[in-house]
Amino acid sequence: MITIEDKPKYAIVTFLQDAIAGAFAGKVALANFHAADGTSLAHELRTGQPIPRNLALDFSPFLDVLHLPRLGAGGPETILEALSDPLGQLNRIFAGEDPSVIFARVMDFFNRKPELASLSSTLGSFLEGQFGIALSLITTFKNLIDLKFPRAVADASLQYFFGKDGFVTVDEIHVTPPMQLGGLPQNLADLNSFLSRKTGERYLRDIIAIIVEATGDVQYKLRDRYPRMLSQLTAAAQQETAKRWFTGFASMAEAGVTTAVEETLLGIGTFQGNRLIAALAAAYAGTAARKATQHVFLSEMGA
Repeated sequence: MITIEDKPKYAIVTFLQDAIAGAFAGKVALANFHAADGTSLAHELRTGQPIPRNLALDFSPFLDVLHLPRLGAGGPETILEALSDPLGQLNRIFAGEDPSVIFARVMDFFNRKPELASLSSTLGSFLEGQFGIALSLITTFKNLIDLKFPRAVADASLQYFFGKDGFVTVDEIHVTPPMQLGGLPQNLADLNSFLSRKTGERYLRDIIAIIVEATGDVQYKLRDRYPRMLSQLTAAAQQETAKRWFTGFASMAEAGVTTAVEETLLGIGTFQGNRLIAALAAAYAGTAARKATQHVFLSEMGA
C-alpha cells in the first residue's frame, strides 16, 4: 500500500522506471562495447581468451537515461512534470493527497485493459498489497504495449513460484523463492537461493527482476538469439567462454546500475525511512541494464 509520506519516493521511482521502459520500447542503445585496436568481441571469443582483457563495457548511456543527479531536487510534482506522459496515465495516478484514491487509480489501470486480464489473475493480490509491484507493471505496460508482454510476465511469475527449477533466465540462472529449490542445490547461486532468508526485500527484488527479465527477453528476442549465437561457435570451448562472458558482462552492468541507483536514492533523505522503495527502483534498473547489455552482446556477435 502507499502512504502520503511515500508519494514523493514513488514519484521518483515512476520517473526512473518510465525512462527505462521508454528506452526499451524505442530499443535505444543503452550500452556499448569498446575493443582495443584490431580486435572485437567476436574475435576475442574465437581466439580462446579466457577473460576479456581487450574489451570494455560502457553502460554510461543507460545511466544518462536515468538523470540521477536531478533526483531529489524537487517535490513529486516537479518529478512528474518531467515524465514523458502525453496521455497523463502516470500523472493521473498521483494526483491528490488521498492514498485510497491513488490506489483505486492504480487498480483502474488494470481493470480498464482486457489484455492484462491474465496478469491480473496471476498477480491480483500482489497488485493490491504491494504498490511498488503494481507501479512497476504500470510503467512497463504503459510503454511496452504488445500483447505478448503481459503473458510473458504472468508465465515467468508462475515459473518462479511453481516451476521445478524456478524461473530460469536466458543465461540459465535460477531465480527461486528463498528456501524453495527442487532437489539439491547444483551450484553456488542455487545454494545461496536455497539458504536465503525470507524477507520482504528479497521477494520484492525477485519479482521486480522477473518482470524486467520477461519483458526484456520478449522485446529483444533474447531466447531466440542466444542459442543462435552459441550455434555459430563450433568449438565447445568457445561456447563455454561465450556463456561466461554473456553472463559476466550482463552482471557487470547490473552491478554498476543497481549500486548507482540505490546509492543515489538512499542519499535522498526521504528514502531513509523506506528502504524497500529504493530496492524496488534499484532492482528494476539493474535488471534492465542486464537485459540491455545482453541485447548488445548478441548484436556484437551477429545474432
